[in-house]
Amino acid sequence: MSAIWGTIDFKNTTDSSVNRKITDYYNTTCKIDHIHSIIEQNFYFGCGVQNLTAEAASENLPYSAADKGYCLTADAILDNRAELMDRLCINDTTIPDGTLICLAYENWGLDMVKYLRGLFSIAIYDVTYNTAYLIADQMSSRCLYYYHINGSLSFSTLATPLRLMHHDININDFYIKDFLTAPGLMPNIISSDTPFKNVHMLNPGTYIKVTADSIEETHYWTPASPIDCNCSSPSEYSSYFRGLYEQCVRDALRTDGKTGIAMSSGLDSATVGTIAAKILAERGSNLYSFTYIPFEEPATDRNKNNVHNEMESVKMIHKMYPNIIGEFLNNNGKNCYEDIPECVRILEMPLKACINMPNLFEIYKKAAASSCKVVLCGQMGNSTVSHGYIDDVLFDLCLNKKYIRFLKYLNNYSKTVKESRKQALKGCFRYFRYSKKEYNTCTFSYTPDNPFLAENIIDGYPLSERYIKSGTPVIGGVPTPGHIYRDYLYLPAMFTYLGALETKAGLAFGIVLRDPTKDMRMLNFCYHLPYHLFAYNGIPRWLIRSSCRDLLPSSLLDNWLRYGVQNSDFMVRLIRDWNTIGPKISDELLSDSLEGYINQYAVKEFLSKGIPTLNDSSDFMCLLFFDVLYHFLLNN
Repeated sequence: MSAIWGTIDFKNTTDSSVNRKITDYYNTTCKIDHIHSIIEQNFYFGCGVQNLTAEAASENLPYSAADKGYCLTADAILDNRAELMDRLCINDTTIPDGTLICLAYENWGLDMVKYLRGLFSIAIYDVTYNTAYLIADQMSSRCLYYYHINGSLSFSTLATPLRLMHHDININDFYIKDFLTAPGLMPNIISSDTPFKNVHMLNPGTYIKVTADSIEETHYWTPASPIDCNCSSPSEYSSYFRGLYEQCVRDALRTDGKTGIAMSSGLDSATVGTIAAKILAERGSNLYSFTYIPFEEPATDRNKNNVHNEMESVKMIHKMYPNIIGEFLNNNGKNCYEDIPECVRILEMPLKACINMPNLFEIYKKAAASSCKVVLCGQMGNSTVSHGYIDDVLFDLCLNKKYIRFLKYLNNYSKTVKESRKQALKGCFRYFRYSKKEYNTCTFSYTPDNPFLAENIIDGYPLSERYIKSGTPVIGGVPTPGHIYRDYLYLPAMFTYLGALETKAGLAFGIVLRDPTKDMRMLNFCYHLPYHLFAYNGIPRWLIRSSCRDLLPSSLLDNWLRYGVQNSDFMVRLIRDWNTIGPKISDELLSDSLEGYINQYAVKEFLSKGIPTLNDSSDFMCLLFFDVLYHFLLNN
């Protein structure tokens, strides 16, 4: 992978001396193996390459073809190299990905986006027509920021270099308020917006055409695109899914280093890991597994189906695959507060995943120290490979008046989990009646639920307009029928955020993060899958449970109610260290920089109770969001 940057002045000459500052910034903050730049009178392009594949060491980007009138730089790992080389009649298998992209552009022009598959962001300057193009892959897996002002365009993989190029870039107050008001752990709502005013990100499956005076966006792919799948029965869909899943994992393994995985015993990362282990075993290679476990004894949970420590379950998986080398981590017992400054610095944006991000960063550091260049995960799996909550499918069947199938699925589910079918049916009627009413409400209604928000936070902030524009789901506690699922499957804000997280963590630790459950082919398949098959015959998460029975222990596959609880001891650690960290947190939350965002009276009242308790975990998590914002504003 790479980091790319550049500036084009469409009307005048550009100050190329800034390129040195940017080069120094990437050299000092990222794990970069070699950097190249091209400097011309009215533009400069740069590229810092990470040698994560055998071909990357000979990568020579940016590429300038004066005789053909263009300059190109790219941050890319291509998954369909063989297919591209065949189409382009290329026999040299050592050709770098950047060169392959250049040849694709020369052959197809911008239509090359129809043929590229993998992780990429690309910048092209057509010198002849004084026009630039910025291109994102179908999932926006590699973030790219851009700033268009006064007849010039600047772009960068990271946001900070843009502020080195342009000192007039300020904080985007609307983005900050999006972050604070967004429901749950959602960190952003407008996909192309960033924490910096007039700085934007590329949307997934798009490219933009930029001239001195205009920007034009083109969407070239969505999951609704046609799919080459002729299945007609559940068994055929299950078999097709397994083959596709294996191919997605296989493509993600391309590296000349070792492969690691952030693995739990959940169906998503566990199946990614076991498929990868089988493929690597064929090559005589190992898979290095890293699993977070609690350091402190987690809180007592009345729900016996909740699993707070997954060590024993993961060890069961390790026993099935001798080439999985497992390691269990707990961030050395540190509380999550301690690592907030580092997380904010690396990600360059406020984040709500401040409880588990430090533990993920520890996994990435350990993986890199173990010579892993690829680190797998199954982060998107709940929306794709293991989607299929029974309530979602039953609700969809009711909406579509498939009553016989509904009764059959409900009956099989209730019998398996030993629930009263009569009570389950009554519960469904009440729940679905309420849900249908919620979905049929015509007027937009949403009240942010963070109890520490300043009372006047929405003054001058068009909350309704921004949420409606973004398509952000604000209805909670209701099942997701098929048509809503397909709308949310490709919610752009989710992908620009995940792409930024993966790109920046990869640059910081010298790895590439790969999630086969987020592969464009998997989204395409899930979009077109008949919705009832996600919980076929009343079996939740049917795709994995039907097709991957050989991969996991039956105790994990057949326990439908089992639920892994991540970072269940986060509050225990914070309480343990409160005498040390409490005064710091109090000073930060009551600082002037948060004025206008936080209700200081509510904060003082909460903190006046003394050491928080386990019952305060939800409220305390909301306070941590403000502390993250404090550190972001402190550095910007």
